[in-house]
Amino acid sequence: MKKETLSLSVERREQVGSKKTAILRAKGIVPGVLYGSGLGQDKPELIQVDALELTKLLSEIEESTLVNVVLENKTYPTLVKDIQKNPLKSEILSVDFFAPDLNEEVETPVVLEFEGISQSEKAGNTLIKIHQEIEVKALPKDLPEHIVVDLTKLVTIDDVIRVSDLVLPKGVEALLDADELIAITEIPQTEEEPELTKEELDALEKSQTDKNAKDQKDE
Repeated sequence: MKKETLSLSVERREQVGSKKTAILRAKGIVPGVLYGSGLGQDKPELIQVDALELTKLLSEIEESTLVNVVLENKTYPTLVKDIQKNPLKSEILSVDFFAPDLNEEVETPVVLEFEGISQSEKAGNTLIKIHQEIEVKALPKDLPEHIVVDLTKLVTIDDVIRVSDLVLPKGVEALLDADELIAITEIPQTEEEPELTKEELDALEKSQTDKNAKDQKDE
């Protein structure tokens, strides 16, 4: 069952340039861009959005989640395509919203949701998740928020889960090769003894030489 489409109100942005956008951010406003064929125009819209509302929205969605962006009483179904953040803070610097043509397929990553505990793991083997998400193609309305990976299929160390094993919603096509591995289990690796450095080897050899000399003296 798909979640109800979330909405986000934005305003048209008149202020451009690094200094002016810095002033916006200081007021708790994030600059952004709304673009795509779904706008019904070639020119993108410069927008701005409340930082707190945007942060809340982003915590509730995935990359494949459609979001209704409301601009001047017009609603545009969109995908969040680019979020720039300050690497030293949690501050969002800018955001882009892509408004697709709802009658054309789009390509986007979809998160994999791993469910269950495999018999192979219960036997002491280690689960290896090779992909955390996969690229898919679908009409915007058919995009899933996540794709379930059933880990109970991994019964023994010889079992694997491939793209072809995923149950995709109707109208959704995986863009990875069908034989691409998604998850496997491996025998746990034993921790290897760390290799000694040259200095440690020399010290060990000297210690052994001194011990041998002492033993010969005692004899």
